[in-house]
Amino acid sequence: MIRIGILGSDSSHAFAFATLCNIPDTHTGQYNFPDVRITAIYGHDKKQTEKTALDCKIEEIVSSPDELIGKVDAVMILFRDGNLHTSYAIPFIKAGIPVWIDKPLTVTLEDSKILLKEAEKHNCLITGGSTCKYSKDVLELKNIINNGSVGNVLAGYINFPGDINSPYNGIFFYGPHIVEMLFTIFGYKVKSLTTIKRDSNILCVADYDTYSVVLDFTKNLDHSLCVIHGDKKSHVGEIKIDSSTYKAGLDKFIEMLDTGIMPLSPDKLAASTKFLAAINESLETEKKVCLNLGY
Repeated sequence: MIRIGILGSDSSHAFAFATLCNIPDTHTGQYNFPDVRITAIYGHDKKQTEKTALDCKIEEIVSSPDELIGKVDAVMILFRDGNLHTSYAIPFIKAGIPVWIDKPLTVTLEDSKILLKEAEKHNCLITGGSTCKYSKDVLELKNIINNGSVGNVLAGYINFPGDINSPYNGIFFYGPHIVEMLFTIFGYKVKSLTTIKRDSNILCVADYDTYSVVLDFTKNLDHSLCVIHGDKKSHVGEIKIDSSTYKAGLDKFIEMLDTGIMPLSPDKLAASTKFLAAINESLETEKKVCLNLGY
């Protein structure tokens, strides 16, 4: 049995991941992950932590994160505030305990460097970010480009909720979703970006070598879609995010625990933080910002 501890009960993701591991599927009566359980949880909000533990049948609430060391085989860092992620992850990395870090990986570039340097130093498995990049719709859109059905890509568009004024570090709170979907569908080789703001909504133009993709961060959206324009034809695909998306992300984490192979390279893990930092820079300077994502 793989025992996983959760740090951070304030996000709905804690409930989503714990439900997938600890509560049998309502249709089949079977556990989604028979050999995996969320066995302990730590959170800053006592009532929310107790509610999540009760609703999701989590056996133990710990009063300090270090109590998890020796009790779990892996941890998931799920705090809404990305500024907390590095400091809470490092003790487990130093102990060699595999870590999933929810979006955003970090808020600052310095934190990303520290986090990934420690993971490499201690040969510790680490992954995470937005699970949206693993959704069925996103992977189908990726395949449409890879199989050549639209021909050579000429331009693209994606929309998804995002709030530059979020109290949880602005665009870093929800921005990783659309950015990591961009990377999955169109690739990581973004050369530069330009961003404009209107009220709390922003538009970002991500430039690749031969085409550009518009990212539409709109605060209140009831549906999301992606448009791919190719020299053979154009394709419009809806992007739906539901419980299966959380499961797809958890599949990747558990696969990493089973195989010892990280699903994303360190450069890819850090890419969304670099991209979002560049968005803020472009907004501040009102200029195009060049990117070096390691590709």
